[in-house]
Amino acid sequence: MNASVELQASDLEGLERVAVGRGASVPGHVADRLWAMGLLQKIHAVAGTGAELQLTSNGLSIIRSSDQ
Repeated sequence: MNASVELQASDLEGLERVAVGRGASVPGHVADRLWAMGLLQKIHAVAGTGAELQLTSNGLSIIRSSDQ
C-alpha cells in the first residue's frame, strides 16, 4: 500500500466487513479501491458462488491497528 494514501471512513468500514466475513456487503467501488491499494484480494468461493474477498497482510495490519 502506498503510505501517502489515506483511508476514508468507507474504506475502513469495508475492511472491517471483510474481516468478519461480510465481504459481499462491501460496495463495489469501495472494494475496487481497497483492491487497488493492495488491501484486499479476491478468492474463489466454495461451491461456485462467485468471487469472495479476503484481507491481504497489509489489510489485516490496518484492522489490527484500528482495534487498538
